[in-house]
Amino acid sequence: MNLLKSYSNEMEAQLLGSRLAEAGIDHKVEAEGTDVFKVMVFEDDADEAAEILEALAFEDDASDNDFDDVSLLDFDDEDDD
Repeated sequence: MNLLKSYSNEMEAQLLGSRLAEAGIDHKVEAEGTDVFKVMVFEDDADEAAEILEALAFEDDASDNDFDDVSLLDFDDEDDD
């Protein structure tokens, strides 16, 4: 099996594993210690798995909200009467 992606978070690795399983791609999530989780796929499935990984990354980017410029003062709900 070949390494597709390593994560420091098991939930992220399992999410990718679920997407791979939905597509019918055999995979394995291997834990290395307590902070590295490797998603492994067979070489025959590597290209399709890489496309799924790319789509998942795109979904993450599209759903990210940029709250860096938001201040709680912008949400002052007190009336100035």
